[in-house]
Amino acid sequence: MLYEQALQHMPENSAIHVQCGHMLKEAGDLARAEQHYRAAQRLTPDDPDLALQLGHFYKIAGRPHEAELSFRKALELAPDWAEPAEELSELTDISADAEPADGSTQTPFDSPGLRNGQGGAADAEIPGAPRKLKDLLRRADAARDARKHRAAAQWYESALQLAPKDAALHIQRGHMLKEAGDLSGAERHYVRAQQLTPHDPDLALQFGHFYKVAGRLAEAEMSFRKALELDPDWPEPARELSELYRHGWRKRGVPGDDAADGRGRTSAFPGFDTLDRTGWDGLSLKAWLVPEVAPCAPEGLLHEHNEEVAIRWLGRRERTPWGVRGTLRGIDALRGFCVSATPIVSWHADLNGLRFHRAGALKGYHLKYENRDRTKKKYVFNLWYDFSQFREGLYNLELQFVNEAGATRTHHQQIVIGAPLSEQQYPHSDRLVSISAGDDRPLDEQINSRASMIRPAAAGRSVASPRAVLVQRVDQLGDLVVSIPALRRLRQLLPETRLVGLLSLANADLGRTLNLFDEVIAIDFPDDEWERRRVMPIDQQIKLRRRLAPFRFDIAIDLSEADVSRPLLQLSGAPFLVGFCDGRSPWLSATYEAYVSDPINDLEEIPTSTKILGMVEWFGTLLHSHSQIVRRADLDRDRLVPYGLACDDRFVVLHTGARLKFSQWPYYDRLSSMLLDQTELKVVMMTDDPNRRSELPDELLASERFQLLDQRLPFDDFDALLSFCTVYVGNDTGPSHLASLRGANVVNVFLARHNWNEWGHENRGYIISRRVPCAGCNVHHDPEECGKDFACLVNISVREVFETVMKFV
Repeated sequence: MLYEQALQHMPENSAIHVQCGHMLKEAGDLARAEQHYRAAQRLTPDDPDLALQLGHFYKIAGRPHEAELSFRKALELAPDWAEPAEELSELTDISADAEPADGSTQTPFDSPGLRNGQGGAADAEIPGAPRKLKDLLRRADAARDARKHRAAAQWYESALQLAPKDAALHIQRGHMLKEAGDLSGAERHYVRAQQLTPHDPDLALQFGHFYKVAGRLAEAEMSFRKALELDPDWPEPARELSELYRHGWRKRGVPGDDAADGRGRTSAFPGFDTLDRTGWDGLSLKAWLVPEVAPCAPEGLLHEHNEEVAIRWLGRRERTPWGVRGTLRGIDALRGFCVSATPIVSWHADLNGLRFHRAGALKGYHLKYENRDRTKKKYVFNLWYDFSQFREGLYNLELQFVNEAGATRTHHQQIVIGAPLSEQQYPHSDRLVSISAGDDRPLDEQINSRASMIRPAAAGRSVASPRAVLVQRVDQLGDLVVSIPALRRLRQLLPETRLVGLLSLANADLGRTLNLFDEVIAIDFPDDEWERRRVMPIDQQIKLRRRLAPFRFDIAIDLSEADVSRPLLQLSGAPFLVGFCDGRSPWLSATYEAYVSDPINDLEEIPTSTKILGMVEWFGTLLHSHSQIVRRADLDRDRLVPYGLACDDRFVVLHTGARLKFSQWPYYDRLSSMLLDQTELKVVMMTDDPNRRSELPDELLASERFQLLDQRLPFDDFDALLSFCTVYVGNDTGPSHLASLRGANVVNVFLARHNWNEWGHENRGYIISRRVPCAGCNVHHDPEECGKDFACLVNISVREVFETVMKFV
């Protein structure tokens, strides 16, 4: 401080000492400020202005007695000076104004629970108390009532010098120190009061309040209990104990006594609270059960739906020049619904203000869980559109829904239109749809009239064996050390593949000694302290991309569990990118996630090397198919006889049933008739629908080569029918997978709500599916959200299924 530097040259300058005091006081350093004020007083003891300044200082410091003395001295040194007189008047006026006419000093700052006639210092009669003590108490009480807690505490301290054994004074000073935040000082005075009056229930209650404020709940409980023991009829400590238990504090000495401590809980699951409290080995039955899977009360699922536009599909999220955004390419779908209490009579879609679609009324569906307004409905839309008619770029999309009252509800979103992709480039994707440029029919008609996709079940189920793989570990030396078991395993999995290590300058030398890489590329990828991540300038990224391009990598793998290096995979040029799941890299082709939680702190408790090895082992499983055919030696064809089949009969099983009714192909009866007419096969139709028999043609039911099984069969009989059939036809349900497991020729009529190569069967046979822009919709509990009447299933023709069956006949 400059003033202190000046004092080094003029240590006897009183004015500089005063200025130092002012500055330190304003900075909150009261101790050093007082030193400078007193040094100034020694130099100029008869300066009235300095005496006034000391009074202000003591007033701020909460030392009112010394403040009064300083103001009086200023007035003595300058009797005609009004300011010290006003300061003295203010001090005495506070005392006079605060004292009630009846002489009582009940304070609003006393802790709750004080009984009448107890606890007030000014109420205590002190026989023969000197006038000075009464004067100090009036000043203390006035400061207390004015919420000047530190000043009041100082006045009570001065009074205690005259009456050190007055318990009420100790309690009042404790209250003021507590209110001022000095809990340790407050506790000392409460303890002293307790020593003076150990059997005072009010004091025990005050201790309880103090310990609650201090966060010492066990001592608070003990104090409230003591107050109740000293005065069993006093309701205040009982209320405090009840409040303590109601907020969750465990009743001491009664573990688990939730009912006694007021914490009885009500379960959200009906009947769960009726369970006995203890069971096996004295443990709570609830600890043995899982309320999450217990049924809820039906009304518990009801809720109010907002009137809004909900989007189910608006392009795949891709990395674009405008960030990660929903990207529409070629023929794509806009799916979702509008919740409205008024029917939607028209809707349209705009891109950058250009209206590219307009349609009439949407079909409304009741909201199953609406609990207030049953007029609200879900109006579903599923638009197929060829976005290749727009240039690539960033667009503002607006969807507008007009209800019959003329009101409009809109949805705005920025989307990216990208270049179309070809079916030949992605032959396994059913979402990718192409049309003929010269076909002028409506888009929906063109898509629905295309031939279905008929693929061998074993096709497209593994990653092709790579020629060159980039392995990335661009961090520290220890990171490469823990990756060595995974690298060795990767080399075992890919003995003929060229492995190139992209390493950092910190670990490249170690990498060269491992004899695992065919080549090591070392790069500088520093950790930026300011950005708290690793960074690479654009010019260095260009150099790295050019350096990696000649390798023509098939696969690139990032072994880092942290995501800081994951983006570098995109510089490899590899079409298949592998890394740990981080939730921020939607462009990864394959992700892996592994975590073993410590039961106490939820942190990882297995070595990082194990997790990295786990990812490589998982990657290894992608290189080959793992489907198996498992036949039962204990089954024989005699089990077929009760179902109208001879042991040497050739027959087709048609399984029509499915847990999800909307996923049932609707043409099994026509396929049955075609098989009976054009082959010598017998037909066994299985269904779980008891009404199915009444829906079938009479001539089909009358055929001796046709059997309808609409009852649940013994498993061994069911297994035999699937194991010995010539061909099995069904959708992606359990029976199809069981038939495949037994080695049957399976024709899977596949609904494209999932990918065929995820949930189609894996062994012999074919999977029939359709390319539609909304494939992968994942419709399940709300089939009305399809919006296209399940075109991906109903447009699979009987002829296509029949011709596929005939490949095995």
